[in-house]
Amino acid sequence: MIAAMFRSANAASPVYALGLGLLLLLVLFATLPALLPALPVASAGIAWAMRKHGLPLRHFLRSRGAWLTTLLAVTGSTGWWALADAHAGEASAGLALGTAAITAASLAYLTIEGHIMRSILELVPTGQRDQLDSFLSGSDPVVAAGGAVADFTGLDPAQVTEAIRHRVIGQDAAVEAATSLIFRRARLRRPNKPIATLLFVGATGAGKTELSKAIADTMFRRNLIRVDCAELSQPQSTQRLIGAPPGYIGSDAGGWLCREIGRCRTGVILLDEIEKAHPDVLTTLMALLDEARLTEQSTGTTFNATGFVIVMTSNAACSSIAQVVAATEDGSERIGRVKDELKAVGFRSEILARVDAVLPFGDLTRSAVAEIVGLYLLTFAADVGIDLQCVDAALLIDLVQRREQIAGYGVREVVRLVEGAVVDGLLDVRDMGYHTAAIAVDGERVVVTGVE
Repeated sequence: MIAAMFRSANAASPVYALGLGLLLLLVLFATLPALLPALPVASAGIAWAMRKHGLPLRHFLRSRGAWLTTLLAVTGSTGWWALADAHAGEASAGLALGTAAITAASLAYLTIEGHIMRSILELVPTGQRDQLDSFLSGSDPVVAAGGAVADFTGLDPAQVTEAIRHRVIGQDAAVEAATSLIFRRARLRRPNKPIATLLFVGATGAGKTELSKAIADTMFRRNLIRVDCAELSQPQSTQRLIGAPPGYIGSDAGGWLCREIGRCRTGVILLDEIEKAHPDVLTTLMALLDEARLTEQSTGTTFNATGFVIVMTSNAACSSIAQVVAATEDGSERIGRVKDELKAVGFRSEILARVDAVLPFGDLTRSAVAEIVGLYLLTFAADVGIDLQCVDAALLIDLVQRREQIAGYGVREVVRLVEGAVVDGLLDVRDMGYHTAAIAVDGERVVVTGVE
């Protein structure tokens, strides 16, 4: 610091630098009697501390040396002047300075022993100390974050199932099977296994992705890692999941999926439209499905996914699967025939072997579609800020029939139909100052009117 002051002074003017140098010399000479007794004590104490901890001087001074040097300097100076005062007959002053010297010496000793400064290991959260201890001891050198236990304490299975059923309309059997399996497997706490590995199959828009989101929101506090497998159709797509090999560009960034597993620790991993992923990507995911682990290429670190539910969705063979669901009752025969249909369109047997449950989603009934239409009508009205007083039955019938004409597009098209039919009218009613509205059908027109 003094050198920096001299550099700035020299840059300003020689006269200023000379004056500053003289001032520092006067201060040094004035404090020299106090500094001389401190030097041997400080030097001896630092030498002892370095020998005890086996640290080079530069490392020691960076960690705790400044604090220790100050304490030792105070010890030396106050001890010297305490003896001087005692020799001169000033007992009270000598006692006060002696007490200060003993206190400073005690603090210096505690600093050298490491009792004053907390160990960095004490700052690690309690739940992570076992993992760190195993890493430092070398017993498990490559396991990183993850592997937390899913905590369903306070969740009532019946209430969770009912809440999800109200959100995923028309797929009660799939909802019941998925939630009961997750609760059961969570109680087992199988080592080196995900909580459950599920495969949702059926037509687009049947509710497969929505059920995955509902499970994450209701059971895992919205911890959802979504992987769109349509974006993983090339062999190099594996680098997005597990990172580039060491030495390649981007290897320092690691694998996105690996880091998300380490960040979330528990939740739902959604592999959406799994049939569109490249075979190399599926091979990479084998260990994740089977043993709940994924190894990052760039670091060799293995990420543990035992606290996750892994959900795969697929639209493959949806027409054939819908026929199987309609023709057979729920049970092993239906699941066997569904798996046969999946194999027939190229689904890999080793993937199916790692799945705990294949849940087929059937076609939505008219009643289910009407409920979905009503749900979106209420949602759009709430978004606009309007309360619906009544809805003409003809509107529901018309929207359901139009959806049946384009059934292959699923619920997403229902959303577009509802939005196109009523949102503009709701906005107009709101702009006119109404807070309540009624929806009616006049011929081929949908009429939205304000209600006082």
